[in-house]
Amino acid sequence: MVLYKNVKLIGENEITDAEVLVNGEKIENIAKHIHAEKAEIIDGKGRYLSAGFIDLHVHAGGGFSAMGKKDDILKMASAHAKYGTTAILPTALSAPLDVLAGVAENVKEAMKENKNILGVHLEGPFLSPKMCGAQKSENIFTPQNTRYEDFLERYKGVIKMMGVAPELDGAFALGEKLKKNGSVVSIAHSCADYDVAVEALKHGFSDITHIYNACTSCRKEGAFRRAGTVEAGLANDEFTVQVIADLKHLPLGVLKLIYKAKGADKMYLITDGLEFSAGEIENGARVIQQNGVEAVYEDGVMLLADRSKLAGSACNSASLVRNMYKQVGVPLCDAVKMMTLTPARVIGVDGHKGRIEKGYDADIILFDEDIKVSGVMALGKIIY
Repeated sequence: MVLYKNVKLIGENEITDAEVLVNGEKIENIAKHIHAEKAEIIDGKGRYLSAGFIDLHVHAGGGFSAMGKKDDILKMASAHAKYGTTAILPTALSAPLDVLAGVAENVKEAMKENKNILGVHLEGPFLSPKMCGAQKSENIFTPQNTRYEDFLERYKGVIKMMGVAPELDGAFALGEKLKKNGSVVSIAHSCADYDVAVEALKHGFSDITHIYNACTSCRKEGAFRRAGTVEAGLANDEFTVQVIADLKHLPLGVLKLIYKAKGADKMYLITDGLEFSAGEIENGARVIQQNGVEAVYEDGVMLLADRSKLAGSACNSASLVRNMYKQVGVPLCDAVKMMTLTPARVIGVDGHKGRIEKGYDADIILFDEDIKVSGVMALGKIIY
């Protein structure tokens, strides 16, 4: 048993002084004072204690990619854990289905060794070629022309989220199938306008991948303005939205707008991290992703080698929470919620993850006022 004392407990809506007792993989008790003779005592020294962060969109970390072998996936999870991320969805780059089957198999095997690897997130391959971003155009396909049924059935329960451009031929049927299988369907790398995005809600879609990045927003066509996927996401409560809050992918004012429109219950934070995320990196460092696309680290973010587009982030979960709290100015409870309970709800694991509560998984982190993580427990095991 482990007993956390002298901590400020971050709840869903308030911060309280409490003690937390862990027994095995679960939280056994939360109270003002707990007496447990045989427990190992951890003195929080007045720091904050919260549920571990949950990253639903992360491609790599610590030099290891989700497109690699089982051990690579385990190592990227460990790299992000040092920054408070106790649970992840390793996220695949767009690729042919036979390649993605290999990724899903490796994630499935990694899940057996680390139960906090919650499944796989497939960002593609059914994306818009016009919004491919750092994805390779030859790895992008159309649902109507692809035999995906056996693939989806084989990895039912492993595929927790899939990014799809809803304007593609056959995308609505794919969305319905994915939802039936229990997967979250996210509008991703899409040219869909407002009407198509809203219509997608009727066909299994419920989420928007890194809103404002690789999706349409309000634009002028001739004499008139047309709304896009961004406006559909902000205006419709049925949508949850992923946000890369590194202050590079989105400026401060846009983060304030998303928070005002969606709140902490419908807005959640993702790293979209590449190999250089969750680690130390020097300006100018380069990486060739598993899909062959070269990216360079410059001014705190990953760019394509020609500097024409963003190529993913090099951040960690703690930095995102810090930005929302310190720069955007949201309450600390909300900043933490967007990296814990809200993503847990999105993929349906909020019955045992995402908050500090009796009977919940003992995924626990300690951090200070600057969101510097100094202690990490995952499923009752102290790992940092």
